[in-house]
Amino acid sequence: MSENEDQHTLSIQLANQVINMANNRLQEGLEPGDIAMGLRHAAANFTAFAMAHVEKPEDVDPTVFAEEFLQTYAYYFDKHMAGRKPVSGLDALIKQVKDEN
Repeated sequence: MSENEDQHTLSIQLANQVINMANNRLQEGLEPGDIAMGLRHAAANFTAFAMAHVEKPEDVDPTVFAEEFLQTYAYYFDKHMAGRKPVSGLDALIKQVKDEN
């Protein structure tokens, strides 16, 4: 296995550990949006820490991280949306009535 493959495997394992922690917090009743906000904050904080410790931190372009996030987000968003069933007119009406009460 190449060094790149090893790094990718390690990053996926770490991501899965973080997702497991987030899922546990979800089961405790935290809102998904609040958990996601915390994860974004943690990712930005730790990425900034890591980049501050490279040889030339002033040469680090943060747009690379933003672009990587957007690509990864789009990939997973599509995967999550594929598993959702379309909302029928009746489902939408029921949801609207429930939301109004």
